Formats: sequence, structure tokens, C-alpha cells
Amino acid sequence: MLFNKDNNGSKELFEISGTFQASTPFNAITTEISSAIDIISGIVGAGIVSRAEIIYESSNVPEGDDAILLELVRRPVAFLAICNYSKITGLSHGASGRKMTVGDNEKIPFEWMIDRDDREMRERYYRALDSLFSYLTSKNTEEWKQSDAYKALSDSLIQNLAQFEQVYPVNHSQYTFFTILPLLVEAKNKLEEIIGSDKMAEIMAGSCPATTPKARKYTALTALVTALKRWSISIFPIEVARQFAPSYQGNKENRPATKEEIEWAIDNLSKQAAEAQAEVICDISGNPYKGFPLIPENDPKNKYFTV
Repeated sequence: MLFNKDNNGSKELFEISGTFQASTPFNAITTEISSAIDIISGIVGAGIVSRAEIIYESSNVPEGDDAILLELVRRPVAFLAICNYSKITGLSHGASGRKMTVGDNEKIPFEWMIDRDDREMRERYYRALDSLFSYLTSKNTEEWKQSDAYKALSDSLIQNLAQFEQVYPVNHSQYTFFTILPLLVEAKNKLEEIIGSDKMAEIMAGSCPATTPKARKYTALTALVTALKRWSISIFPIEVARQFAPSYQGNKENRPATKEEIEWAIDNLSKQAAEAQAEVICDISGNPYKGFPLIPENDPKNKYFTV
């Protein structure tokens, strides 16, 4: 556990968040803390979280990199746990059912206020993950090298956030980049099927400096299209979500981006991805017709022609 040393868990959560009440019994949020630890372990690697727990449980006061890592791991855990805990504390649960208790100087918030507050707590969680990912990528610790996220980088044509943002800016969000990373690998594999494994190996090895930016453009745009088709844009930080749909506010779950806006984004990005694919094929084939030869090579297997 990353909290509650000397039974001061609630105070520790308050010091990190500034919102969790230090007077709240820590056992009320213990389940959410454990769940958040499991989620963060899956995102950045169990080895990293385990190392942070060892640092926390040590009798020595953490210093240097140990202190930084511990703080950066605890932040997203705290924000995610508090966010999930807050969703179940609006009502009290008793033998006679659920009730809401409001003090004399307090008012019940409107639903839109709750939605906006939930979203802002999620934004704090995303920013905490951004800081953690930035630290891990800069230090390259052994625990980070053993994580699934790090291993996926070696199979991706786009190796870091900077390369991704050369194609599509995401407000410098490391969280967004690592969320999309599996789709980047999938898009690279799709391109490899088109151009062949030998050509892809040359691009991955840096032997095609003119073609590499075009291939990265294709993989980034294709990954974004896949993300929009498969996922809800609410999983992205709000500044990134607004790029997909200009009118999307992200404050209410009952007011997501419209179907028309999502379809517009998919269509726009798909066209750009197709253009990038054609440019890659053009480079490889060496002809001016966007990579597609007008006359197939003389081969018995080529039972077709193009006009």
C-alpha cells in the first residue's frame, strides 16, 4: 500500500490532493486505493509500482530519485481513487435505503456541477500520469524497461511523443501517446502488410530518411482513426478531445460529441492517412503515380490491369 503509514492515510491524501478531507476515515477509501494501484500497475508496469511501495514502506526517508518516483506514482493513484470515491459519497446508505444529508450552510450541487467536477478530477489524474510517464521515459529504469508500454515502443515506428506531435499535436500529453501506442503498433503492422517486411525493416532501421516521416504520418493518422472508431473520446484529456470535435465540452456525459462530428473527424483523418500511404508507396515504387503502377509487371500471377 502506498498510503496510511502511521495511520495517516487520509492526511496524506489531503496533502496530495488538497480536496480529500483529512478527517475522513481512511478505511472508507481503502478499496478505491487498491483498485487504483492495480490500474496504475497495468498502465506503467507492476515493477514500477512495487518499487514505489518498497520505497514508501522503508524506514528511511526517501531522497533523490526515490523520493521523486514515489511522489509521481502516488499522485495518479490518489487522484483516481478520490475521483472514484467521490462518485459514491453523494448519498449515504442505510437500512432504510439511500439518503442525502445537507448541512444548514450547504446546498445540493446541480448535476452539471458534479459532472464538471468529476471531469476536472479526471484531468488531474491525466496530468499526474503525464508527469509519471515523462519521468520514466527520461530515466529508463530497469522497472520501466520491463513494462509492456516500454516493450511496445520497440515495435512502434513512432518512438516518442515528440515524433507523434510532428504529425498530430496532443497538448504534450504523454498519457495520450501511451494510450494510443498499441494502435500505433497496429497501424505499423498494417503498413508492413502493404509495403512488405523488408521495406518496413529498412524504415525501422533508419535507412529511408525521406520515407520515414511519411510512414510515421500514416501510422499516427491511422491510429487516431482507429481510436475514434473503437473508443469514446471521453478517455482523452479534454484539450485533446476538443481537437476531434470542436463543439465537444467534455463536462457532461449526456452531451458527448455528436455522431456527425466524430464522422467528420474520421473522414478527415482517413483521407490524410490515405494520402500518406500513397506517398510511402510512391517512394518505394519510384513512380509518380502515387505508388500504383499503371501496368503490372509481366508475371503469370498478375491477372489484372489498371486504367
